[in-house]
Amino acid sequence: MNYKLIPRFNIDYNFRDFITNLFPGNKLIKKNDLSKIFGTRDFYFTNNGRSSLYIILKSLDIPKGSKIGVPLYSCPVVFDAIIKAGFVPEFIDIDLENYTIDPLDLTKKIGELKAVIVIHTFGRPADMDIIKNIAGEIPIIEDCAHSLFSFYKGKMTGTLGNASFFSFKKYPSAGEGGMIILNDIKLIDRLEKIVRQLPEVSKINNVKHAFVTYAHSFLYHRPWYGTIAFPIGNRILNKKEIILDFNVSIVRGGDLKIFMRKIGSLGKKIEIQTNYSRILIEELWNTSIILPDEVEGTRCNYYLFPIRFQNEQLRDCMHINLRKFGIDSAKLYAETPQLSKRIYRYNGTCSNAETLSKTVLVIPNYYTLKEIEIMKIANILKMLDINR
Repeated sequence: MNYKLIPRFNIDYNFRDFITNLFPGNKLIKKNDLSKIFGTRDFYFTNNGRSSLYIILKSLDIPKGSKIGVPLYSCPVVFDAIIKAGFVPEFIDIDLENYTIDPLDLTKKIGELKAVIVIHTFGRPADMDIIKNIAGEIPIIEDCAHSLFSFYKGKMTGTLGNASFFSFKKYPSAGEGGMIILNDIKLIDRLEKIVRQLPEVSKINNVKHAFVTYAHSFLYHRPWYGTIAFPIGNRILNKKEIILDFNVSIVRGGDLKIFMRKIGSLGKKIEIQTNYSRILIEELWNTSIILPDEVEGTRCNYYLFPIRFQNEQLRDCMHINLRKFGIDSAKLYAETPQLSKRIYRYNGTCSNAETLSKTVLVIPNYYTLKEIEIMKIANILKMLDINR
């Protein structure tokens, strides 16, 4: 146990947020505030990101059983949403340079698809111009769970496809909740009909959610993370059952209010996180570690900071050794390819995604750290880089 262990992710859900969730009041919000950020669009809210994707898919006028293109390198809950909506995931490979959907593989598979989900992984915008050109009239859904306030050619992610969805749980740590943005007016009637029929969350569930979310956030900070949360979390993870289904409802009033309050100050926090990420890049450029690089014409929010290694053994060795020096890291989506073969009928056609799942680590870069801690992370990585 290490009470100084730096958590792998940032969960910035505080006591004020807890109180807001306990006593949310009414759900009325000023959508004009969102229009100032995203432009004049239609906004809808659900209990989480996967529910938002499910609703978007259900609003598409496509036959049941249709194939939906989706990057294999993803959280499997995206695949669950596709299946729950009555469709079949068709896995698309990723570009190892940007970690987003590979246009070449999409071109090979586009003839079978009725829609495409583009994931802006780690906050890194995908090449939307090329993807839209390949897709033609096929609807494009942007998964912006990682990419709030990331930009592609001057336009915010989430405003580029037919529809998009965001997760309040990521940026800006608002507990739970999801937001849908519609850019295609042809979807409005069908989507609004689905949203009107969504159930509300019970008061008991809302209270439970407030306590569980606050406890999770509290234990995800030092000194509790290394002494309590990490050991217990590992035991739970090892025993966790795979659950494909999920509940869909409207957003909790407290989560929505927290999101609206926090989104106003998120830009400054992203600036800090971006600066930290650039410090890491500058400090690590002369190592054997493969670093992320912003594509020309894009601006990444650096929600997560991925580093890559030449093989799985080196990645796993670094993962273990970083923890010994008080830094936790995540082998993000490492199990997705094998899980997808067992459960989602993935047939092994995404070699880049499989490579990434075996060689990538996500390291702490978040705004609640101090610059001295970012330098500590960089210096330990340099020290542990055996191929330097």
